[in-house]
Amino acid sequence: MRFPILPAALLIVAIHPGAVAAAESAPLAANRQAFLAAADSLKSDPPAFAARREALDDYVLAPYLDHARLERDLATVSPADARAFLAAEATTQLGNQFRREYLAELARRADWPAFAEFDQAGLPMPVELRCQRVQGLLATRKRSAARREYLEIWPTGQSLPATCDEPLAEALARDWLSSDAIWQRLRLAVAAGNAGLAGSLARRLPEAQRADGLRLAQAIADPAGSLKAAASWSDRPPQREAAARALQRLARTDIQAARAHWAVLGSRLSFDAPDRTAITHDLALYSAVAWLPDAEAWFERVPVESRSDQLVDWQLRAALAARDWPAVLKITEGLPPSMAATSRLRYWRARALAEFRQDDQAREVFSAVATEASFHGFLAADRLGAPYVICPREIGADPARAAALRGQRDVARALELHAVGWRTEAARAWDHAREPLGADDRRQMLLLASAQAWHDRVVFALSSGDDLRQYALRFPLAERETVERESALNGLDPAWSYALIRAESAWQPDVRSSANAYGLMQLLPATGQQMARQLGLNWLGTSMLLDPQTNIRLGTRYLAQQAGRFQGSPWLASAAYNAGPAPVQRWLSERGTLPADVFIETIPYRETRDYVTRVLAFSVIYDWRLTGQARPLSGRLPDPGRPYAGVTPATAARPVVCPGVTGPAAS
Repeated sequence: MRFPILPAALLIVAIHPGAVAAAESAPLAANRQAFLAAADSLKSDPPAFAARREALDDYVLAPYLDHARLERDLATVSPADARAFLAAEATTQLGNQFRREYLAELARRADWPAFAEFDQAGLPMPVELRCQRVQGLLATRKRSAARREYLEIWPTGQSLPATCDEPLAEALARDWLSSDAIWQRLRLAVAAGNAGLAGSLARRLPEAQRADGLRLAQAIADPAGSLKAAASWSDRPPQREAAARALQRLARTDIQAARAHWAVLGSRLSFDAPDRTAITHDLALYSAVAWLPDAEAWFERVPVESRSDQLVDWQLRAALAARDWPAVLKITEGLPPSMAATSRLRYWRARALAEFRQDDQAREVFSAVATEASFHGFLAADRLGAPYVICPREIGADPARAAALRGQRDVARALELHAVGWRTEAARAWDHAREPLGADDRRQMLLLASAQAWHDRVVFALSSGDDLRQYALRFPLAERETVERESALNGLDPAWSYALIRAESAWQPDVRSSANAYGLMQLLPATGQQMARQLGLNWLGTSMLLDPQTNIRLGTRYLAQQAGRFQGSPWLASAAYNAGPAPVQRWLSERGTLPADVFIETIPYRETRDYVTRVLAFSVIYDWRLTGQARPLSGRLPDPGRPYAGVTPATAARPVVCPGVTGPAAS
């Protein structure tokens, strides 16, 4: 078997953006076609595969064909062939990937000496393979190393895979697991809500401790039953621990019952301060989640330093749903500094101050929030009638550094894999290449990806701090002709369509969600088929949803339908696009008299709540990217029950400035 290492100069020529356009009509385009044809023929026509592979020796992706052949024949690959491949791929992502695959195969063969030969210190490995490593160490009589490896795997609240069963048996037989180790994992399982694992671990405790362990496991398996039994428990630490966990667990599903049990057990059992705080915290949290009228009183019982973001958020929502502005002000003024600094909580403090006619203080807070290019920053600017503050940054191109990067094997492979449509493999190679690089090289890599329309790599990398100001890279104007045409046909603002695509998929055309939604606008197959039927398109299956232009055509049609359900309202239609129209209708029936900004904050689904604010903020930024100006965000927020007037080019725009900057960058 031959595994060529390509010269760097060839990689530079093959991948250089300036050379691609000229070369695609000849050797590069031919190589790409031949590569894909070879991959297709691997199983169906082995002789053709061999010939096509031979002709691609000088192509940067040729080793991926060698890997595909090894993967096909993995059950019979000899150590010699594996060594030959790994010798050529010693430091690459593909080499690491194959090493893990071959180790799993050697474990299946129970060839532990060979497993030890190919195992490599520092190689990232999934838990399944780490447990097979333990088996290999045991089989080759390296018991101390096996014990160290297993005890590193052990502390988890999740169940371990079947490959860990044999190491567990060894661990128990050789007394590797002390009772402290079992209690450690039992408590992790309880914290994770893994009742089955907790019960299994409790049964492995020494007999004298087993009853306490089983009681703790039962606290999350049957919290209501445990708390009934707790009325007769003695006041010992194990009983108190089980009661505390049962109270916290029951609060999630039956807050009224949990509070009733706490009224009895809180004085009967001498819980320590941390447990009392944890219990009170969860009782306050789920009182707010259930919109109970006395939620604020429970909130006040939780020490300020123990108030989590989740607790504050839900207490704020409960107060806003009741339009209890004194409570809103009290919540937002009694926060730890890290939470008080967020634009969202400062916005609500200013809103509460405004409700109390404390206009000067409200204006001061709104002014500070309005300096941020965010949902609440834009709303604050609208409250003041102030310009939007958007201060873009750009990464300066460094041709020499970019050329050096293109000469690196994994970078070159990542870009070419993306070009041929092997996006999963491209992302793996990209991440491997990026990991050891410094900040400057990583930034140049982003320019390479952006030039190749590989937008999701850029979006995911620019996710915090000053990187958020890289607006041109973070909000690409991809598929512009399609987005603008389909938006116009469906009566949609193109900035909204762009924002929704960006929020749904980060411009990954082939992404598939855990809910089985596909493509740029994350359409379910049934929805896609329905929209295709309405548009008179022949439905050819889910593959249609992976075509960007088709996905946008179907997705904008569906978005327009959601807008039609809710009087054109972009924020309600966005909520329905994410959560479905039925929950949105339910929330409207419960809280439909609230102003739009307050209603959005009270959306009970965190994913939908964050999604709506993200889409609306992105709409402003895309409006600015498309037109050089930004129509007011508040104009996209009609209160429930009011028809949406729409955003058109004639809508008065909000000035966009960058304080301290003059010239083109200022607006």
